[in-house]
Amino acid sequence: GLGKSSVTRELEHHLITHTKDNVGVISLEEDWRRTVDGILSIEANVRLYIDQEREKLSRAELDKLFDILYDGNNKNRVWIHAHFGTNSIDEIFSKLRFMIIGCDCKWVVVDHLHMLVSAVHAGDERRAIDDIMTRLRSIVEETGAGLILVSHLRRVDGNKGHEQGIEVSLSHLRGSHSIAQISDCVIALERNPQADDPDEANTTYLRVLKSRYTGDIGLAASLFYNHQTKLTVIPDYVQGRTLIFNDEFLNDEELNPNTIISCYVPNTALDKYTPEEVFEMAQLFETNN
Repeated sequence: GLGKSSVTRELEHHLITHTKDNVGVISLEEDWRRTVDGILSIEANVRLYIDQEREKLSRAELDKLFDILYDGNNKNRVWIHAHFGTNSIDEIFSKLRFMIIGCDCKWVVVDHLHMLVSAVHAGDERRAIDDIMTRLRSIVEETGAGLILVSHLRRVDGNKGHEQGIEVSLSHLRGSHSIAQISDCVIALERNPQADDPDEANTTYLRVLKSRYTGDIGLAASLFYNHQTKLTVIPDYVQGRTLIFNDEFLNDEELNPNTIISCYVPNTALDKYTPEEVFEMAQLFETNN
């Protein structure tokens, strides 16, 4: 409920559209059609996995979107193993290895770790996680592929939980410390979907908990969820303040900085303006005040 699937969809879409690398997806909470539609939804900016939304597009429009991501120059670049539930753990690892070696996938997204654990029928959760993490690390070291692994968090003590947006630490990773120890980078998602402020309820904060190569940790970025599908990065120059535009400004053909009110910036401004446009308006305001 904190945006794990939304973020992984964005990552998958980015890898397809911004690299030439082959991409593998192992999704164990849905079938392959839902995975395909989830990535297509980002390209279309329409929630195609909802029948009523999908029906708004013609067959020709849907075919064009499919061709952009999965055909033409992208043919045979995206490999998906997705269904609800799991096979045996050895079968899943066999498919993972085939994606990397047989299909030349440079990136594989596995969603999620604890569904892999459920495929291990013997032993306790901690030992199962330790074994899975070691096997995943061995494949990464052997092949050089990039592996993006989704993990759940454990319940924490106290009156507030992760559903209320509390700050995440490495100790909150569910099941075993090996998740943090073996990973090169750990990024947590924080969001309070129960916040009274709709902007806050739809803002996800990315916190780097571990970075083996740089050592940099801490709050890295904020993402605003547009319910028409997109996750929008809230730039550093917008975070911490908001621009509220009144009707006079919105109806003006020329930018008039005097109609801009500076306060704590509503993220909804990004629904009407690109981050670059907001930045330009902010600069105009600062120049004239």
